[in-house]
Amino acid sequence: MVHHERIQRSGTDNGSEQTERIPLAALNTSVRVRLDGPDERHTRALAESGEFPPILVHRPTMAILDGVHRFHAARLRGETDIAVRFCDEPLETAFVRSVRENVRHGLPLSRSDRAAAAERILAAHPHWSDRSVARAAGLSPRTVADLRKDARSGTDPTHRLGRDGRLRPIDADERRRRAAEILRSEPDASLRRVGRLAGISATTVRDVKRRIDSGQDPIPGRRPGHPEFPPPRGGPQTIDPADFPALVKRLCNEPSLRHSADGRLLLRLLDLHLAAQRSSARIASVVPAHQIATVAVVAARCRQIWQEMAAGFEHTRLGLDEKAAADNR
Repeated sequence: MVHHERIQRSGTDNGSEQTERIPLAALNTSVRVRLDGPDERHTRALAESGEFPPILVHRPTMAILDGVHRFHAARLRGETDIAVRFCDEPLETAFVRSVRENVRHGLPLSRSDRAAAAERILAAHPHWSDRSVARAAGLSPRTVADLRKDARSGTDPTHRLGRDGRLRPIDADERRRRAAEILRSEPDASLRRVGRLAGISATTVRDVKRRIDSGQDPIPGRRPGHPEFPPPRGGPQTIDPADFPALVKRLCNEPSLRHSADGRLLLRLLDLHLAAQRSSARIASVVPAHQIATVAVVAARCRQIWQEMAAGFEHTRLGLDEKAAADNR
């Protein structure tokens, strides 16, 4: 924990965030949004100007999220402290905020800076939609889609999280399959409602319904019983714990999870773990040396939470198996 000396509170700034004066020596510039670092001309211009707004700092790491030029300008002036607003979000979430702040005002980010920021956001939040990433990085959705395509691997998430907080399938076939599942579980649901839940138009829902009623596959060009179809619910399923992406995909195909708030939360958590599995080396490389022990403790606690959840699920499964055995006697 960093000891803040000479802290002076000066009311609030930017809503409910309080402004404090923090020693320059307590801050660091480990979060880099600009590939080439701060611009010297802009720094000198700021140093010769009057008082500037508070900078934004990530409290857990004391990294500057927005205001690196103001930080260097204050040092150039010979000042020893600076006005600060704190952010307590997780670092990758804070990075998104840093990009947004830098895109919104001050010295414009270059296209290379924004593209690099978008790539980092995609690596940390692969479930975000192209539009959400584009909005954060100041790029077009088409540019983000191209960046995603370049970085795509075999373990890409099967769903993306939109700006409205809802998970949506990536491909059209998955949307049709989802619509078919909803139609089977809610036969009286309107075409508009099914389309809204599945992320497709009412016209497409009508075609899915027509194909189901005529005994056809809901996805054109495929036959019922195609190997890509998920196994019937309740039927035998082989579970290979090593095939984590496939298991997550199976859960993402479960309507009962997608149609409840807690279920969607579970799917988002699992999608984040997929991203962590792919990017573990890069994540480890950005942790500052003085925070490695803290991250290790937090990671161990996360593992314990999942182990406790696993034990609860196993207990429930055994109870259901015992009940089924009793019913069959």
